[in-house]
Amino acid sequence: MRSGKISGKILIVSDQKAEAESLLSQVAIDYPDVSVSYDPEHYVTEFERIKPDVLLLVFKSIENAQNYYLGLYRFGAAVQQHNHRTIVFCAKEQVKKAFELCRKQYFDDYVLFWPSPYDGSRLAMSIHVALRELKQSRELSANEHQLGDFVSKLTEFGQTLDQRLTQGGHQVESVAEQLARDGEHLGAAIENLLGRITHGSLENAVTIRDPQMLESELKALVSNEIGPLVESGRAAVEPLRLWARELQRESSVQLGQTQAFLRVLATSSRRILVVEDDEFSQKVVGRILEREGYDVVFAGSGTEALNLLRKVRPSLILMDYMLPDQDGVEIIRELKQMKEFAAIPIIMLTGQSSRDTVIRSLAAGAADFVAKPINSSVLLGKISKYAGI
Repeated sequence: MRSGKISGKILIVSDQKAEAESLLSQVAIDYPDVSVSYDPEHYVTEFERIKPDVLLLVFKSIENAQNYYLGLYRFGAAVQQHNHRTIVFCAKEQVKKAFELCRKQYFDDYVLFWPSPYDGSRLAMSIHVALRELKQSRELSANEHQLGDFVSKLTEFGQTLDQRLTQGGHQVESVAEQLARDGEHLGAAIENLLGRITHGSLENAVTIRDPQMLESELKALVSNEIGPLVESGRAAVEPLRLWARELQRESSVQLGQTQAFLRVLATSSRRILVVEDDEFSQKVVGRILEREGYDVVFAGSGTEALNLLRKVRPSLILMDYMLPDQDGVEIIRELKQMKEFAAIPIIMLTGQSSRDTVIRSLAAGAADFVAKPINSSVLLGKISKYAGI
């Protein structure tokens, strides 16, 4: 491999064996770890076995490439979990369609392949860019996971700290109250002793020549010595009680601010993925969200959404109930079964607010639903509730 190239596994998939093998020899010049797949019966198993970094789709038509890719999503699990990039090959008359599909992020890039000869250096550069973006994406994803773990640990630490400080505050209060009770008990004990002496209950043990003087001295002891001593103990505890309360308040504020900051970093800021095929609905939702400062990413189908999620990590997903290629409920169910996406809250957008629709959505893992036509305050309120952004 030439200097400066980023290494990676390349898989050439085609419905034309001769084209695939011819391209294999060319790509292998720059990228030696390259394989081919041209048997439809083994498309899914070969993808799952190889787990390519870059997928080259060399089909007779873009429609065939779309069908292949859709089949990977329908019949395999690896394509949804394995981060990769796709480059579709097209003929001159299909360049516009290839561009539109890449713009919608159904595929990542396209190369004009027919009629030959095509620009070979363009393909090499496309593969290089794809591998570079993939490397950056994986590094970012790893950082996001680390930040997410740190947020979780910080949250757990904050909860433990708050619990311990609360317990400490209660213990300080208990000590102060106990000192007060002990002082009262001691005073009562001395008063009781004085009563017994002055009333002759202890005449065989103690001879009192001047009961009034003894009473005066014992009262002075309680008032001048024991009372101030107990009060001094309570006063000594008071700064500790105030310190515990202030530490709890300050730590709560600081931890809250740190958690909020890290949560923003860990969840790709204020990004929301909207899975909606209707252009008018896209514009309505987009206008509402962008006005509030959200970073909005759109997908027009279930396959497009799953493909996008390999590249972006939204804070929340708005999922249309009816999509052209898949049921929105089924997509939610798939996402909730994937470890890397399971924690992303999903709100269902539906024009069917029937009880069955709501039950199916919630059972699949949706956090909530918003009925169409969309009320902006309701939508924004639920986004804030479930995504915390």
